[in-house]
Amino acid sequence: MSEKPSAPGDHLSRLAVPGLEFADRAIYALVGILFLLAAVGMGVYSCVTFVEHLNDDFPLDLITFINDLLLVLIILEVLGTVRSYLETSTTSLEPFLYIGIISATRRILAIGAQTTLGEVKNESFDHLMIDLGVNGGVVLALAVALFLFGRRPASRAPDA
Repeated sequence: MSEKPSAPGDHLSRLAVPGLEFADRAIYALVGILFLLAAVGMGVYSCVTFVEHLNDDFPLDLITFINDLLLVLIILEVLGTVRSYLETSTTSLEPFLYIGIISATRRILAIGAQTTLGEVKNESFDHLMIDLGVNGGVVLALAVALFLFGRRPASRAPDA
């Protein structure tokens, strides 16, 4: 059995692919570190801001604090996706479903705060209620998708 002659680009590919894979992983690692710093920074900022405004309008400050913490969770979910990619060289849909649920929940919380604290004018109330319904639907749809995603059979590694 004779070997196929290698094409001129094969040698270049054998040299370039490992270098590109290294650069890809290095950039993912850098982005992961930046996400970690962003999560820590946002967490510290949220705590400091909450403590500084403790004597102001407490319900609004508490809702803002919770909203900020949900943002930290979103950042950490993205960081988890980056970390997972670095460990397995694959990505998953699941973290993005969580991110969507947390994001829609943040918006629902913000609308609830606006309406509870009386910051809503009559003309914007209808728009906020539509926004609330849409975000509630998004949470429900993503929760169903997450449920279905969890029920799928585990993929098997190909037999060697």
